[in-house]
Amino acid sequence: MHSDAEKLLTWYNNHKRRLPWREEINVYHTWVSEVMSQQTVLAVVVTKFSEFIKQLPTVYDLAECDEETLRQLWSGLGYYARARNLQKGAQMIVEQLHGRFPQSYEEWLKIPGCGVYTAAAIASICYHEKVACVDGNVIRVVSRLLALSDVWSKSGQSIIQDYVNNIIPAERPGDFNQAIMELGATICRKSKPLCDQCPLQKHCLAFTNNCIAQCPPKKPRRTSVHIELFALIIWHKETNTFAFVKRTKGFLKDTIGFPLVSEDKVIELESILYSLSIQISKPTDNFSHTITHHRISGRVFIVQVIEEYSDSALILQTLGFSAPIYWVKRSDIIEKLATTLDKKVFQLFLMQNQ
Repeated sequence: MHSDAEKLLTWYNNHKRRLPWREEINVYHTWVSEVMSQQTVLAVVVTKFSEFIKQLPTVYDLAECDEETLRQLWSGLGYYARARNLQKGAQMIVEQLHGRFPQSYEEWLKIPGCGVYTAAAIASICYHEKVACVDGNVIRVVSRLLALSDVWSKSGQSIIQDYVNNIIPAERPGDFNQAIMELGATICRKSKPLCDQCPLQKHCLAFTNNCIAQCPPKKPRRTSVHIELFALIIWHKETNTFAFVKRTKGFLKDTIGFPLVSEDKVIELESILYSLSIQISKPTDNFSHTITHHRISGRVFIVQVIEEYSDSALILQTLGFSAPIYWVKRSDIIEKLATTLDKKVFQLFLMQNQ
């Protein structure tokens, strides 16, 4: 066994964090936890994972879960497309594989939403397949061990992949993958790394050469896209209910929440409301939000409707939103808001309508 791998595993045996999906090897639990952990803070994942497994204890339950329940269970984790793909994967496993989980890295790659990292994690942890995982933590650890100044190019990525491929042991590949990721998350941190507690310090070229802060270099950022949106709160005051729609395009595709429209649509909306003798409120203060490289700014318009269905259906149909309209009670709305953007929008409503 490579000395780096041996040191890592010894450290992992003594310092690994206690996480609910590590209590025993369970393919379903490992899969769900790996998908949840992508781009989400671990503390949030731990809480959401336990509730998710409680409500959907098997792959069959996930496959059959209705969309609203899935949204609520995923609320707070972000990037809802991951949940959609997770369910598509569950449906494929149930319908095409008769509930039998894939048994290898190559088989997992065929599952919707399961990329090389997730497939490697499941195959190594659950089936002891010798296949290495590379995520942001691994990139940071290896870039410092080797003092790499180029990690984002194809050649840099190849060097990192080759390194972990060469040292991953056949005996405990799953533990190795978890160990090196754990080291990056807890010791070899992005800022303020705890080098004096690192089991690989003596082998670390970045530590030796005093260039830890430069390894890895910052990843080139995608060009920001600035978007201006207007959120519509269609409110039936008499029943204290609010209209939600399913968004069918854009960066919030397939999420359910308040209608979001462009400025042109707001102008069109005002003429529609005038013909219906319905007034639209003055816009609230601005809200801002960021999703990946999208920089969103906008305002909230509040529309009080007299009839829940007829007026609202006409308004939304004219604006390009198709049925159905989801009417949500005021008492239920907080738990139904699936995106952070919708929560910000509703907060502005509350500021005007206490």
